[in-house]
Amino acid sequence: MDFSATRRRPPLFLDLTPLIDVVFLLLIFFMVSTTFVTDATGMRVDLPRSSSQEAIPEGEDLTLQLEADGTVTLEGRPLSAAQLSAELRKAAEKDPSTLVVLKADAELTHGRVVEVMDLAREIGLTSFAIATESAGAAPAPSGPVELPSWLKRPE
Repeated sequence: MDFSATRRRPPLFLDLTPLIDVVFLLLIFFMVSTTFVTDATGMRVDLPRSSSQEAIPEGEDLTLQLEADGTVTLEGRPLSAAQLSAELRKAAEKDPSTLVVLKADAELTHGRVVEVMDLAREIGLTSFAIATESAGAAPAPSGPVELPSWLKRPE
């Protein structure tokens, strides 16, 4: 047995391929298993239809719902003109590039949408997006949904 110092060891080699494979598998697993948050505020807004599909990235945006009667709601609570102005000011002070997403009912007059946009523009918010539904989407039901007879409880 030769224990002399003249014997050379082969250099150590760390193979990173399995580590990268595991990281990619974890990334794919979390992307597939993540549940996407849906907007379930309980308001019934009949959005206009659009055939073009452009997704707006999630972020620090401000989503305003404009109902058919002209009421403006934010996160499910109706806002007066003064409250709307205050909320828009808060958003503008926090980040002037905040995206204002308008979910206007299809029955709402164009003038009311323009009023809200003008108010936001005066305050300093200049990025807007109009939310629509895809052209193939079913319209939102206008009233209570009637169950089919075979699903109704016998009386």
